[in-house]
Amino acid sequence: MSGGRVLHFPTAIGAEPDAPPPPSGRVSGVDLSFRALYENEVAFVWRNLRRLGVPESDVDDKTQEVFVVAHRRFDEFIDRGHGPRAWLFQIVLRVASDARRHRRRHPEDADGGVASSRKAIDPDQTAQVARRESLDALDRALAMLDLDKRAVLVLHEIEELSAPEIAETLSIPVNTVYSRLRAARADLDVALKRAQGRR
Repeated sequence: MSGGRVLHFPTAIGAEPDAPPPPSGRVSGVDLSFRALYENEVAFVWRNLRRLGVPESDVDDKTQEVFVVAHRRFDEFIDRGHGPRAWLFQIVLRVASDARRHRRRHPEDADGGVASSRKAIDPDQTAQVARRESLDALDRALAMLDLDKRAVLVLHEIEELSAPEIAETLSIPVNTVYSRLRAARADLDVALKRAQGRR
């Protein structure tokens, strides 16, 4: 960031960040330090970046990018009854969208994280291999959805938000949530069937 502080967030949740003490905010009348926000929500940010198509090889860097943006805008955060996740997801969505545009312009940089994650698995661990392959198939199927549909599907099916909560998070009408969710489920079903046919 030009003229600003660059923060380096730890991969291990309990590790010390090498930056000055972060600002404090208020969530539902309770003081919430930025460090607590990071520790509480880093897993939420990581898994949603992954499900929104950020390759596994890039997801740690993109997680840090989300929290750098969140740190810069922390004083602007206002809790509207859903805690910080809706606010963080808006940042996650923008970061994932930027990453997707970058991969379209530089396709040689993207492998989807599938190859590297398979190498890390012991071939003797059959259950783990099967689970990894299922997750890879899901990731490939999700990658075939446009980002708007994928965001609604992830928030509803994985994060278990209601349609009104998704509408507020994404700043779209509730009816749009339902229509995107129906379309996303249909598209995902087709993509999974194609993936199974190839296997």
